[in-house]
Amino acid sequence: MATPPITFGNFTGIDFNQIIQAQLSAISIPIGSLNAEVTGEQTQITALGAIGANLSLLQSSLTNLNTDATTPPQGVNVQTGAPFSAATSGSPASGVYNVTVNQLATSQLSASQGYASGAAAVGTGTVTITVGGNAHLITLDSTNDTLSGLAGAINAAGIGVSAQVVNTGLPGAPNRLELSSTSTGAGNAFTVTVSLGGGVAPDFINKQVGPVSLDAVTGTATPTIGGSYTGTLSQAYHFSVSAGGTLGSTPLTIAYTSDSGASGTINVPSNYTAGSPLAVADGLTLALGAGTLNTGDKFSVGVFTPNLATAQNAQVQAGNQIVSSETNSVTNAIAGVTLSLAATGGPSTVTVSPNIGREGADVSTFVNTFNALLSGVTSMTQAQPHQQAPVLANNGGVKAMLENLRESLGTVNLSTLGITIDHKSGQMQFDSGTFAANTIANPSATAAALTSIYNALNPAVTSVIKPSTGLIASATTSIQSQITSQETQITQLLNQATQEQSVLTAEYAKLQAQVLQYQTIQLLLNNQGSSGGSSGSSSPVGSGLTVNG
Repeated sequence: MATPPITFGNFTGIDFNQIIQAQLSAISIPIGSLNAEVTGEQTQITALGAIGANLSLLQSSLTNLNTDATTPPQGVNVQTGAPFSAATSGSPASGVYNVTVNQLATSQLSASQGYASGAAAVGTGTVTITVGGNAHLITLDSTNDTLSGLAGAINAAGIGVSAQVVNTGLPGAPNRLELSSTSTGAGNAFTVTVSLGGGVAPDFINKQVGPVSLDAVTGTATPTIGGSYTGTLSQAYHFSVSAGGTLGSTPLTIAYTSDSGASGTINVPSNYTAGSPLAVADGLTLALGAGTLNTGDKFSVGVFTPNLATAQNAQVQAGNQIVSSETNSVTNAIAGVTLSLAATGGPSTVTVSPNIGREGADVSTFVNTFNALLSGVTSMTQAQPHQQAPVLANNGGVKAMLENLRESLGTVNLSTLGITIDHKSGQMQFDSGTFAANTIANPSATAAALTSIYNALNPAVTSVIKPSTGLIASATTSIQSQITSQETQITQLLNQATQEQSVLTAEYAKLQAQVLQYQTIQLLLNNQGSSGGSSGSSSPVGSGLTVNG
C-alpha cells in the first residue's frame, strides 16, 4: 500500500509582497491625511507671518505720523549760486539765514625738493612726523632708503599722513615726495624732522633750487643757478641766449621766463668774471663758467617750495556769528542744518520752512500700508463663492483685529488729511493737493489729525504684534503646537509600518521554508510509492493540503 500523499492548498501561489504593500497602504492613509493637515497649517503660519509684516510696516508709518505731528519736518532751500548746499539734519527753526563762507577747510600738503627719480637714495636713519602733537618715527634702512621707499614706509605707518612720489615735470629734478594730511582742519597739521645720512635727505622746510638742465647748450660755459629763492610757487625758469659770445670778452644777452609768466633779460658785460653771480628774479642768481655761449642756447632750472597747502578750518558766518569747522561739512552754523561747503563767497540766503511734501509722503505711506494690510487680511479670511476657502477662513481673531482697526479709523477726521474711504472696498485714497492746501491753511488741524490716527490705531497694532503674547505670536504658537503633535503621530505610524513590514517579511520567509520542507517530504513519499508498486495516486503541491490514512 502506497504512503498517503500530502497535498497543499494554493497558498504557494500567493503574492506575499502584495499582501505587505496592502498592509502598508492601509497605514499610509492616515499618514497622508496628517501630512495634508501639516501642510495646511504651515500655510497658515506663513499667512500669519505676512500679516505680521504688514502690521509692522503699518506701525512704522504710524510712528512717522506721530513724529510729524509733534515735530513737523522742515525743508531747506539755498539761494541759487550759493557756494554751498544745505540739508536738514535735525529740527531747525523756520526762518531765513544769511550765510557767508569765509574760508574752506583744507589739508596740509607739503613737498620735498626735486629728485631725478623715485629711486634716488635719501639715506638711512629716521624721519619723525608729528601729527596733532603725536610724534611718529619712520625708520629707513638699506631696504627702503629711496624716495619711493620712504613714501611706502609713511603710508604703511597709518599715522594720518599719506605720501606719494609725484613727477612734476620740472626740469632737472622732477620727482618730489608729497605729504598730505588725510583729514582737513588745523588740528591735523603736521611737521617733519629728518635725520638721515648717506644720501640726499628730503627737505620739507626750506625752499630749494634744483640742478640746471642743459636743454640745448652748444657752448662751453657752464651755467649755474643759485641764490635763495623767494617766490611762493614751485615752477621752472627757462633761459635762452639771445646774443652769444665768449665770456669775459664779449657782452652776452640772456632772456628768461618763468612758468608763472615772469620774464626779463640778463645782460652779461664783456668784462664778466667767470663764476660771478648775476641777479635773475625772486632771489635767484645766474653764474657762468669760462667759455662760450652761442645764440639760441637754452637751459632751465626748477625751484621748489615745501608749503603747498596749509591745514586750516572752514570758517562760516551765519548772521552775526562766525563759526569754524575742521571739515567742509558744517553743522554748527544753523541749528539742525548741515552746510556742505564747495567754495568761498556770499552772503547767500538759506530758507528753512515746513516740508509739507515730506509730511504728505508720510501720510501716503500710511495709506498704502493700511490698504496692503486690508487687502492681505481680506484675501486670507473671506471666502468667495464657488472657490476654495482661504487659508485663514476659520481664524476669527484675525478677522476681529481688522474690524477693530477699521472701526477705530471712524473716530478720526480723515478729510483734514486729504483721505477718503471707498465704502465698498474699504480702501483709502489720498489726495496730496488737498493735504497740502489744508496744512498750509491750518497746520495745527493737520497735527491734531495725525495724532488722532496714531492714538486710534497704534495701541491695537502694538498689541497684535507683541512678541509671545500678541495675536500673531499666539496663533502661530498654537498652530505650531498642532504641527508638532501631528508630526509625532506621523513618526509613530511610520514606525508601526516598519515593524509590520518586518513581521510580515519574517512570516513570508518562514512560510517559504515550510513549503520547501513539504515539497521535499512529498517527493520522498512519491519515490517510496513508486518503488513499492503502489497504485495510489499523488497530488501536486498547490491543490489543497490533504492527508490520506
